[in-house]
Amino acid sequence: MKRIGVRYCGGCNPQIERSRFVDELEKKLDGDLRLAIGCSTEKWDLGILVCGCPVACADQLATRSLALKWIVVSGPVVDLESVSENELAAVVALKIKEFFERRNPHEVA
Repeated sequence: MKRIGVRYCGGCNPQIERSRFVDELEKKLDGDLRLAIGCSTEKWDLGILVCGCPVACADQLATRSLALKWIVVSGPVVDLESVSENELAAVVALKIKEFFERRNPHEVA
């Protein structure tokens, strides 16, 4: 199983419904792709940082050390690209799929 961790910001200034986004994202994942919310004793293969606004205050070195690679959602922005809130989950699901395909090109999800 692929290890995909989710970390949330504190939610002080949300411009998106963070929990709804994560629920929608989970529904778009297939195969052995599952989200793990919270802390882990092992490094995740991929981390999703879910920040409610573009400030992305939770994007810190301590957080970055929890995963090998991160996708940062900061309000209606994914990895510094603007995305409509309705498309956030689809865009992130595609990025997750692409990450694991590049990492294991012969493995089918």
